[in-house]
Amino acid sequence: MSLDKLVNKGFVRYAKKHFPDEADTIIKKANGLYPKLHAKAPDIGGSANNMAYNLDMMITAVSYYEASDHRIGGEAFGEIASTLLKKYGFVKKFININKPWQMRLLKKAMYNRYVPYSKLVDEKLSKGEWGNTWRVKINPKNIDEGVAFDLVGCPLADYAKAYGYEELLPHMCAVDHLMPQLVHAKLIRTHTCATGSDSCDYWYVADESETARNFKGKLV
Repeated sequence: MSLDKLVNKGFVRYAKKHFPDEADTIIKKANGLYPKLHAKAPDIGGSANNMAYNLDMMITAVSYYEASDHRIGGEAFGEIASTLLKKYGFVKKFININKPWQMRLLKKAMYNRYVPYSKLVDEKLSKGEWGNTWRVKINPKNIDEGVAFDLVGCPLADYAKAYGYEELLPHMCAVDHLMPQLVHAKLIRTHTCATGSDSCDYWYVADESETARNFKGKLV
């Protein structure tokens, strides 16, 4: 099941848990709102863009936010992510990037994903398509340790700022720090589009590394 569908199921569970008497009404209303809210979003390629599911998740969150009269807010993302983390926690037994060979595999997998994506985005942008999708800078600081890239621009932040959902953004960004735990990784990120930058920096290091232990900066 795709991540955006898992998140949608998470919102259904959240509504039933926290608003049992109203859950069916909230869920039905959210399902009705989703296509209308999605229609307001820019075209970033749909299924042809393997990053587009992130915007779908944002709009799912907005749908439940509106359907619940703003009672289901960003904190729901944290609970949903924590639930997924527990459900798939068994992955930690098999993948541990503190082992150098597993870190090498992760780096290869990540770069194999983002290098062709970056080329595709450049092609689409040159044609005036996928206007505000994420652009990728692979390891812009030439860091040897871990996996590093910057995502330039963010359709989620653009959508939130355009339609008044900025309060949801920090909660969505915070989830990025939870899921790497499944592979024993720590995300070091010092700036995001949500906090006013033109990019989000991602640097994944092994959670037992000296870098992870000694990093003293502010993470966002």
